[in-house]
Amino acid sequence: MSTRSSSPLLSPGHEAEWAAINREEAEQLRAISMALTPAQRLEQGQKLSQQAVELLAISIRSGHVPRRALWS
Repeated sequence: MSTRSSSPLLSPGHEAEWAAINREEAEQLRAISMALTPAQRLEQGQKLSQQAVELLAISIRSGHVPRRALWS
């Protein structure tokens, strides 16, 4: 990786660093997913689905998403 400058990582010009970070995170997630048993994968999928529904419900309640989005 390149040497860090004094500018924050979120400032423009750090695209290569972010690409490397994203690749590393994706590899870690892939390794974790591959180590799960089918039952664990199902449980994880159910948790993620529940989180998605909760996020949608919160968005609807706050007025950022129309109510019909829940049933479309």
